[in-house]
Amino acid sequence: MKLNGTLYQILQDEGAAITLQLCDSHPVYEGHFPGMPITPGVLTLGMIRECVELRTGRALRFSSIKSCRLAAMVRPGDVLKLTMDITREGDSLKVKASLTGAENEEDLRLQLDAEFL
Repeated sequence: MKLNGTLYQILQDEGAAITLQLCDSHPVYEGHFPGMPITPGVLTLGMIRECVELRTGRALRFSSIKSCRLAAMVRPGDVLKLTMDITREGDSLKVKASLTGAENEEDLRLQLDAEFL
């Protein structure tokens, strides 16, 4: 399922960092949770996977997640900054990523250490 354009939109792509905004109208927010919508962690991880694909030009899937820290809620309308450190290791990619508030990089939302194939 493609999330870019439905769950989020890319506002700026600066190489190592991507600024994006969560869309208010994604259907997941109708049930997660009514009156206080938050973005499910699995969709946040899918958004990061798509951004890694954009950066590398490859279709990818998670092969392992060494650590994933969901530090704060991601809500519809949030403007966020995704920074990624991508290292190739054979056929796999090792990715360290952090998702923060776009205006305040101390506003950590998610920290990820994962491997993709």
